[in-house]
Amino acid sequence: MAIFLVVGITITIAYRRHFNVAALEDWLTSAGSMAPLMFIVIYIISTILFLPGSVLTIAGGILFGPIWGTFYNLTGATIGATIAFLTL
Repeated sequence: MAIFLVVGITITIAYRRHFNVAALEDWLTSAGSMAPLMFIVIYIISTILFLPGSVLTIAGGILFGPIWGTFYNLTGATIGATIAFLTL
């Protein structure tokens, strides 16, 4: 399991320039109606890899508004934390 964590962190460091709110916003707006599901999956993966969630939390509020952004953020964070807890 530790190897997956090391690989995930390595990939994150290699592609860190692509992790910004503008790139995420462009990618999610092109996704259409699948954007909320894709955002939740991204949040789950970032939670499992122990990445800071502040950028994604703010991005969720900006992209989906305060109500839906909060819902999607909490859903992704809760599922990600549950998976991380159960696998480690």
